[in-house]
Amino acid sequence: MNRKAADVPITPHPETRDLKPLPVPELTGTLEAYSHALEAVLDGEELQRAKEITADFVETAGPRLDEALRDRASQREADGTNWLADEWYAGYLTNRDSLPLTTNVGFQLNLPTAATGLDRVVEGIQRVLAVHLQAASGDLPDYVDARGNRITQDQWFVFAGGLRHPQPGQDGVLQAQAGAANREIGVFVDGRLFALQVTDGDAAPISAAALRHGLETVLDEGSSASKLDFNAPSLLGSGDLGELLPALLEYGDNAAVYERLRDLLFTVDLVDVDGGAQDTDAERIQRSTFLPRGAWAYKPLSYQFSVSDDWTAVHVEHTCQDGGTLVTAVTRMQEAELAAGADIDVAPEELLWDLDEDLSARITAGYESVQRRAKEFRVEILTVPHDLPSDMPFKFSRDASAQLTMTIAQQLTFGHIRAVYEAVDMREFRAGRTECLRAATPEAAAFARKLAGGTAQQSDLEAAVNAHRAWVKRCKSGSGFDRHIQMMATIDDSHPFFHDPVATAVRTDFLSTTSIGGADQVVRYCFAPAVPEGFGIAYTPLADDSEFCVSWNATTAERPAEFITNLTKAGALLWQFCAGLSEDA
Repeated sequence: MNRKAADVPITPHPETRDLKPLPVPELTGTLEAYSHALEAVLDGEELQRAKEITADFVETAGPRLDEALRDRASQREADGTNWLADEWYAGYLTNRDSLPLTTNVGFQLNLPTAATGLDRVVEGIQRVLAVHLQAASGDLPDYVDARGNRITQDQWFVFAGGLRHPQPGQDGVLQAQAGAANREIGVFVDGRLFALQVTDGDAAPISAAALRHGLETVLDEGSSASKLDFNAPSLLGSGDLGELLPALLEYGDNAAVYERLRDLLFTVDLVDVDGGAQDTDAERIQRSTFLPRGAWAYKPLSYQFSVSDDWTAVHVEHTCQDGGTLVTAVTRMQEAELAAGADIDVAPEELLWDLDEDLSARITAGYESVQRRAKEFRVEILTVPHDLPSDMPFKFSRDASAQLTMTIAQQLTFGHIRAVYEAVDMREFRAGRTECLRAATPEAAAFARKLAGGTAQQSDLEAAVNAHRAWVKRCKSGSGFDRHIQMMATIDDSHPFFHDPVATAVRTDFLSTTSIGGADQVVRYCFAPAVPEGFGIAYTPLADDSEFCVSWNATTAERPAEFITNLTKAGALLWQFCAGLSEDA
């Protein structure tokens, strides 16, 4: 599908329209890098065919599409955005499937407080609220990265509320128009949703005592579960909900409920109300990612607090924000100075859908189908020791070592390497999002094969590490090939280069991976694999280990148990090899 930018009415933030433009990489460099990357995942006749298709694209459709993309870039730069921003939104908004099962992400957050029980929840909500009110009031702090680069503010509008709006074909984005005064949040308990006012007419946030009283009222009123969870329609996916929603909004008072849902700053799901959680963290994040009861899946941010322990999570709709922005938001939550607040006379009001038999039956049938599919997903959290020798003869980054561990695990499990996606933050560019680092390089694949066969040399590891470092530099300078190719396809994707299974092998993400740093803000996170047979992997550097949060579909993934086991084995092999290098140095 060619995605139309005009269908996505999201404007760039005025304070960062002047950031450096995102360059369009040179076509020759893109296709040379692509041809080289193919060597990691193909060989023999398949590699030859893929390179022939790439060479034909260079001579035929490539120059025309590249020129059209450059024309688009010139126009978008004048508008304060870039050549992929609107089509990027559309790439998400054309997804017709259930969002939790495809593109949404569940994050476990590090939001510690000195309090316990409901008092902990109160303080946690106050900290979340402080950051959301910055966005609602338009009073956003300056945004710079660790190197002092200014960062785009484009992703922060979602913290003011709003929602993704399901429609046939392609969804829209409904932004909240209200400021910071008289705002509400939503509070879920056992699938029921209550609106709770959290600022007064002067935009003062609610006091801790008033917020606690409001939550206690919600817990009392929500003690009995509803027949159909309020969020059930949002789990269906836009293919079904886009067709069903017009009828839903025309019935009873549902249009008013939907408008109120749109304007909620965020929602909070209160869990473990009756006692301590019995589930593991893997089970909890699996459920909050793939089948949440307390998240309208089209809201940008739906938080979850345990009343019994320190579990805090958020279910994120991914269209308009990336993980790096969430890390910054959580940092601001941790550092927020909480005001005494206003003693708002809160009277929580339950939001209910008015459903006739036909609407109820359609929603129930769709929800039961999604429920069955969600139960097919599995999550495992494992730690692999990070035993980097202190006298390593060359620099070996945490990211490179984690990615190489996954490449070695592929080799041990499957005997060959398939494509790996790694997201790289690009928010220092105008309207920047992420670029893709192709971590399974030919050099990494060659080292993995030799390591598994007992013939690896220091030069092989150095080549793999240097290739990874070169990819980081390529991406951070705006010279990755994935977005370039992806956006040419939005103009015309008829050439086999865009859809032939062999030619696209290096962009068919068997492993969809990402890391957003240590666990100081985000403990771990979880998302669906990009392909049915593959894996989603969020990896986190810890003091002495690397943690891998791995998700897969139990009915379609290829040899998951063996792959999980081999992640640990791969780490051991890698560090044993490195120890040998340091001894020889």
